[in-house]
Amino acid sequence: AILAQGVLSKLLLVAQGLTEVSSKMGGVASTCSSCGSRSRPVEPTAVSADVLVVGAGPAGIAAMLALRRALPNKRLAWIDPEFASGRLARYQDVQCNAKVDLLLGPKFFRHPVMAEVQSQIAPALQTLESEAYQLPTNPDPSETGWTTLAACKAVFDAAILAVLSKDIMHFYGKVRKLEQSTSTWTATLQHDGGAGSAEMIDMDVKCVVLATGGEPTVSNESNSLSVEDCFCLQILQAKLRHGQRIAVIGNSHSAAIALSNIGKFAESLALKVSNFARRPVRHAEWVPELGQYKYTSTGLKGFGAVFGRDYMSGGTPWLTICKVESFKSSDWDWVVNCTGYKQSALPEIIGFGRVPANEELTRDEQTGQLGLAAGLTGLYAVGVPWGEPAGRLWGEGMQDAEGFKGEESFVGFHLFFARAQLVAEEIGRNIVK
Repeated sequence: AILAQGVLSKLLLVAQGLTEVSSKMGGVASTCSSCGSRSRPVEPTAVSADVLVVGAGPAGIAAMLALRRALPNKRLAWIDPEFASGRLARYQDVQCNAKVDLLLGPKFFRHPVMAEVQSQIAPALQTLESEAYQLPTNPDPSETGWTTLAACKAVFDAAILAVLSKDIMHFYGKVRKLEQSTSTWTATLQHDGGAGSAEMIDMDVKCVVLATGGEPTVSNESNSLSVEDCFCLQILQAKLRHGQRIAVIGNSHSAAIALSNIGKFAESLALKVSNFARRPVRHAEWVPELGQYKYTSTGLKGFGAVFGRDYMSGGTPWLTICKVESFKSSDWDWVVNCTGYKQSALPEIIGFGRVPANEELTRDEQTGQLGLAAGLTGLYAVGVPWGEPAGRLWGEGMQDAEGFKGEESFVGFHLFFARAQLVAEEIGRNIVK
């Protein structure tokens, strides 16, 4: 009888195109009905949806909320290994470079795509505002103050819980392959069944939104130290030894955070620290009449602006400022690359029987689609690897002006919301009607 019930449950699952996955997150638990036991793998199961969102970091959250708003009666599916706001989990001690004035505004956490979850994120927003701190010497003053990425993560975590509580089809796991052979995609999902088991699921969808994120650029050399390790004082302290020579490449916000943490040990460990950059420190410039920054991608804001001015412009007794042309990796015990982020690994993508070349998987800025050069349709991208140039989602009409031209790599929470809204509207017009 128990076996028969299990078979019937799976047949109902396939017929309805729905699945519940065993989860426990923030005290909210649901029961697994797609397999009898999470302690063993099961045979592949076929399910379907209209849209699959891959990733539950800030960009993935924005995408899912935008799709729910634009396509309220369509079948949406969501997959992520943890549903814990992506890489923000690693950056909780990092100072956010967006001032709280903006975070509480209509382009950030009160963007229209967040309307559905406003009541659920309200406590986190209240905490973010009440715990904001001032930077008195900051060249970019803020009425409300500044905050950390931990406070931002709390807002996104609350949004995730709000969405998952609505019985949305979701999977803990990864997408291993995306294959398009007709007008639809087949996504091969590796769902974590618990206790080390993995369930392979084939899902037919009309379109896919990739919000797979990015990660710091790290070389393969033995003396390479990830900037993410520098974000955590405990991890950083465990790696440092007395008298070590440390080179930090770049003068970005990440470099300011890394150098600030390294500086906490510089004197006690007699560290030799140098910052190598191709140009002098630049500060973002707030333009009140535009309601946005000049040099927003390449300039420092908030804590980074204060630290950059006090330490990274002329150096200090423990920090030497050098030109990047003089850098030689073998001279240093640790090298921290703070020059940018690279795209995290995408699923295997096959379009009409062939694997597209990397250069064919660029994103179309107008539609947000990925792989148009390879003939792919219905594949969209939102998030860190795909920066937004000035002119459309920010710096409208200013793309050729000084301080806006050349800032193509700009990313941020507000741009995730804006791009997600455009993508959801595009999907509603052209893919899922």
